[in-house]
Amino acid sequence: MGEIPTFYKGLIEQQEAVEKLIVDAAVEHSYEKALMAFTLSKTVPSLLVAKKILDDMIVANKAYWPELH
Repeated sequence: MGEIPTFYKGLIEQQEAVEKLIVDAAVEHSYEKALMAFTLSKTVPSLLVAKKILDDMIVANKAYWPELH
């Protein structure tokens, strides 16, 4: 396969960090880690938007998500 160019490697590592944080958030019931994951996501433009999305998702998926502290 060869070496991954820096730009693509950065995108991959950032996405991996998002996924690891969201898994850690679920396992540890951590609101802070979930918020970090949403904030780090390339699809979310800011911390304030990340918090709004996370809070809305917690309400919408209450029956499926662990309680976050």
